[in-house]
Amino acid sequence: MTADKRPIVWSIAGSDSGGGAGIQADLATLSNLGCHGCSVITTLTAQSSVAVTLTEAVSEEMLLAQLNALLGDLPPKAIKIGLLANQAQLQQLCDWLARHLPDVPLVVDPVMVASCGDALSKSTATGAARLDYRPLAALSTVLTPNIHELALLSRSDIHDFSSWQDAATCLANELPCHLLAKGGDFEAGVARGLAEDLLLFKDLPHSSGLHQRQGFVLASPRQASSNNHGSGCTLSSAIAAFLAHDWILPDALILAKAYINGALAQSYRVGTGPGPLGRPGACLAAELMPVIWPLEDYPWANPAQVLGAPWLAAPTSADAVSAKGVGVKGVSAEGFKTLPHNLGIYPVVADVELLEALLKAGCRTIQLRLKQEVLPGSSAEQAIIRAIALGHQYQARVFINDHWQLAIAHGAFGVHLGQEDLSQASLEAIQGAGMALGLSSHGYFEALLALRHRPSYLALGHIFATKTKVMPSLPQGLARLGAYSETFGSLVPTVAIGGIDEHNLDAVKHTGVANVAVVRAITEAAEPVTAFRRLTQSWLGRAATIASGISYAQQNAGLSDRDFIRYGSQLLLPRVSEAGQLALRAKTVAIVGLGGLGHHLARSLAAAGVGRLILIDPDIVELGNLPRQLLYNEQDIGRLKVDVAKEKLGRDYPNCLIEIEPELFGPKSAELIREASLVLDASDNFLCRHNLNRACVKLGKELIAAAISADSGLLCHTAPWLNPEAGCYECLFPRDSTGSGRCRDMGVLGPAVQTLAAMQSLAAINTLLGERSTLGRLISLDCRTLSVREAALCADPACLCCQTQSQAGNQTEAQFMTGRPELSREENCDAN
Repeated sequence: MTADKRPIVWSIAGSDSGGGAGIQADLATLSNLGCHGCSVITTLTAQSSVAVTLTEAVSEEMLLAQLNALLGDLPPKAIKIGLLANQAQLQQLCDWLARHLPDVPLVVDPVMVASCGDALSKSTATGAARLDYRPLAALSTVLTPNIHELALLSRSDIHDFSSWQDAATCLANELPCHLLAKGGDFEAGVARGLAEDLLLFKDLPHSSGLHQRQGFVLASPRQASSNNHGSGCTLSSAIAAFLAHDWILPDALILAKAYINGALAQSYRVGTGPGPLGRPGACLAAELMPVIWPLEDYPWANPAQVLGAPWLAAPTSADAVSAKGVGVKGVSAEGFKTLPHNLGIYPVVADVELLEALLKAGCRTIQLRLKQEVLPGSSAEQAIIRAIALGHQYQARVFINDHWQLAIAHGAFGVHLGQEDLSQASLEAIQGAGMALGLSSHGYFEALLALRHRPSYLALGHIFATKTKVMPSLPQGLARLGAYSETFGSLVPTVAIGGIDEHNLDAVKHTGVANVAVVRAITEAAEPVTAFRRLTQSWLGRAATIASGISYAQQNAGLSDRDFIRYGSQLLLPRVSEAGQLALRAKTVAIVGLGGLGHHLARSLAAAGVGRLILIDPDIVELGNLPRQLLYNEQDIGRLKVDVAKEKLGRDYPNCLIEIEPELFGPKSAELIREASLVLDASDNFLCRHNLNRACVKLGKELIAAAISADSGLLCHTAPWLNPEAGCYECLFPRDSTGSGRCRDMGVLGPAVQTLAAMQSLAAINTLLGERSTLGRLISLDCRTLSVREAALCADPACLCCQTQSQAGNQTEAQFMTGRPELSREENCDAN
């Protein structure tokens, strides 16, 4: 953010000579959060980290002079008020604000006691350290007292959670503003391992009706630091900063709480008493976000249940570990059905005929949203039933919006619910039916509430102005979508929705959000199916069609005239024909390794008409690769092989959807391999091959592996569940196999690699067409004599992979893919 774009925020507060609190803390916080801070000093304090020795209020004339000086030149977008010296000063400020700035967001931190326990303000009438904030509350957005200040303001004795809640409720009922009763200094919370705040809302503009005049608890794991000087000042000024950046109050509070957690983590000691907080900048890490819980059912007796929230970095106790089995509203902590992070373009339609047309076009995730009332026997009910049946027919993820009872009754893949529907739907029943659950959110506050239920995906919206639905919230915009994606992207698949079309799709993609839901861009298009395909091509960043995992033969989506010309030669083969070509277009092949073998495989299969390729390789192009890796040239040296392949193959074969992954050993690789119809191993080290073999056995994926070294090439095709007598790759080469066998160590001729790659490509195409002539066979190529030998593979009864599935079943496919971590980049997948 450039300096001239910074919103102006005033801090009206006392000066802390120790530099840890007051005006000093406020200005540091405001600058750290991208605001220009202006100061109006109310009180001078002589204080250190251990004591306050003297306070002195500024004169009425000086206070007014500061306010008036700023008003004409530097008007604020938000104001934070801290220490006020006495009741007369408070009233003077109220009168001035009511006259000049009655509508500016106002965050009031009723500072009356310093961190060290000394009184900072007093009533001129009584001499007590208590001011009447009711006149100021009438102008305020939110009041943020700590435990001691709440006790003074509410005239209460706070000694436990019940009395704390009673005092906060009593004060909230007296005041017209929102109340954040801070509990970080509450001794009763220390033993619980939680820092808990009470949040009591009044009427909230631009927020869900569910949150109006409701109470919540904001809870975070306590930070292991005694350096908390100025924490209240920092929190209130952070709230003001986020309000100045136009966040609605619930989200500003959440972001400010995350900021405090990050600031405490960076706190430090400079004197003998508690030190000041760090200034970490905007804290968007999920583990710094507080848990939000409705006050009415907050588990006061079970703090471990709060610590089990899915976005916290890790449980902090054995109780918290066990609490991960405790869900919300009867939902078990395992949450709802897990989905891949990449769902593709996600259409939301209101017409079952259009839904069917999009499924035929290859759409894999789609939602039926009917706005009318759905009565038993009505056409709307029949539409829902038919949509669910179509989802089964096309093996697609069909979500039903709102109508969860019908979705359960007819076996839908999933249900999508808005925030308002959560209180009415039986999440326990939805989870019990094994269905996926998508939840809507409109900002951080709602997103964190939704994530407590561990949904299958999180919808983020609305991003742009939309006419499809009247929304209380304002458009979120791209910058906020980027923030949400940074926070939640690693926890759950994220879906941006609201006003997204082909004109803004690229900008949305650059925010990092995983998926987009589109409504009018498809439903109001002259040719919705064409619009879907165009959006998909744009989203994927290449000219490609969707073809992953769906039978185009089933869809009756025949070949075009251009396809008949393009694939004419292979269509003449009886084993191919139109049906076989359609089958190829519906298949997904994962290729691990894009070296000498892998890049030939990728080009051959794309040219043959395979619909989707997944290319996995962490390696970069090097000069020594070029004699045998013909896809690359000298201009590509230093680039990731997958990036080059994506660019060149995507350009040359626009009918092939190409997805890439530069990390070999990771959960995304396992997720992609799960989606493959066939896996081709083109790597050149045993550890990589063994880990890939184990993943394929675990996931039930056929594996065709090939390798070449010097003048000898080998190819084997395994699938133990189809041919148990032949076993798996590990039966042929046990895990203790040694030797490099890499081309860089043993040498190889480029044409030899191409010959073996052609054999592996043919084996793959035959398999995809249903002819498994190579299954269970080991084929050996002698590159000097051009002779080929073959032998039957034999299962090893002692194989720890395919012969001990009961043991293997205790591991996830991601663990199989992870293997041992001690591979170097060169050893990972520098294939042939």
